[in-house]
Amino acid sequence: MSEESKDILLAELQRQVDYYRQLSDEVAGQNIRSDSQISLLKRKLIQKENGFTILSALHDAFGHQIYEDNFFTNTLELINTTLKMDKTVVLWELSGHSKGFSPKFHMGYEREEVDLIHNRQLDFLIEESPVMRPFLANKNTRSNSLIEQLRETLILPFFIAVPIRMRNKIIAWMVTGREKEAWPFYPPLDEGDLDTLISISGFLEAGLSNSSLYASLEKANKELEAYNHELEQRVAERTKDLRAKNLELFEEKKRSEDLLLNILPKDTADELKKNGFAKAKLQTDATVMFTDFVNFTKFSSQISSEELVAELDFCFRNFDMITTKYGLEKIKTIGDAYMSACGVTGETGSASDVIRAGIEMRDFIEEYGREKPAELKEYFKIRVGINTGPVVAGVVGLKKFSFDIWGDTVNTADRIQSGSIAGKVNVSHSTYLACKDDFVFESRGKISAKNKGEILMYFVENKK
Repeated sequence: MSEESKDILLAELQRQVDYYRQLSDEVAGQNIRSDSQISLLKRKLIQKENGFTILSALHDAFGHQIYEDNFFTNTLELINTTLKMDKTVVLWELSGHSKGFSPKFHMGYEREEVDLIHNRQLDFLIEESPVMRPFLANKNTRSNSLIEQLRETLILPFFIAVPIRMRNKIIAWMVTGREKEAWPFYPPLDEGDLDTLISISGFLEAGLSNSSLYASLEKANKELEAYNHELEQRVAERTKDLRAKNLELFEEKKRSEDLLLNILPKDTADELKKNGFAKAKLQTDATVMFTDFVNFTKFSSQISSEELVAELDFCFRNFDMITTKYGLEKIKTIGDAYMSACGVTGETGSASDVIRAGIEMRDFIEEYGREKPAELKEYFKIRVGINTGPVVAGVVGLKKFSFDIWGDTVNTADRIQSGSIAGKVNVSHSTYLACKDDFVFESRGKISAKNKGEILMYFVENKK
């Protein structure tokens, strides 16, 4: 090949190399632009999700949190945790002759920092200030005297500030921000964050109106209570038996409360008295026990109805003492069946305590049966079934409240009881796992249970 041909070939190869290098640079540039757009879209999506999370939480709290302090404290906590802000402060308008703003609520600040802000009078945020609308200050924001004063005073380089108004007057400023901005963990604050904070300030304004209304109602109620007290004093002067009647009313109220606590757990009773209703709650670590007399139907035909009720009353009274001894909650009795549980009212609960109570109930019935005539001894035996797992506990309905528990754990406990035999305490595999080192267990393998298929069951006794 001639030198001229080689030069032509080399020139062509160089042209092709330059072409593909240029093409590669264009593709790389396009990928960078696409990645940038995708990152921006992801950032916007996260902003929307965080904003929705906070607004949804505020919506749920609105109307329930009628106290100003609770509402603001919870809001600031939501802002710092959900929007990943380092510090948030609500600067409240000073009252009296002083002009300016001072921190009233804060989150993320050290005590010394709050004291430092208190010592500075933020009069540059007063109503006459030319900047009366929400604004943000990030790396790209053109600085001005207001931004610099806030940065220095609040010890916060990058922030968003939104006003809070009552009756068209600014009464506070909420300022939240970060100490640094660096992708990807600390993205710069932008208009999306500003929109979220503006929406939050709207909820705060509504919450303040709600709180103000409640304060007015509370004041009216106190005035009404004071007036009623005055009337009571006047009536007391005219009748000597009013105090006796009040005492009688107090005692009746106490009896009613004692009766309520005898029917419902204290937490449920308190919630019911406070709100007029009590929400059912999921308890994840409950242990449920059923006891049932053997051949009860046949036994009921051997004695009178009055004797039968008296026998059940005596036995169940002793069961009540046993459940109280071991910290169990009595749920209900159904005929000759006695249902109790632990871990259903918020306390930790112990499956071991339930087993000990079940064994003691079994022993009590057998001891009591020894005193009976020979023809009745066979009826004084019980089956005991215990199961551990999650339940839903609470009260339902509007009248004749009764604390109860629901769920597959309850149904399975009943089947475990049915699968037991007279004079035995039968437990499920979950209960066995919860306290396998505390007792002597006898594995029964898988036992068929109605509507449950085969279930692993164990007889249990105290260690000698």
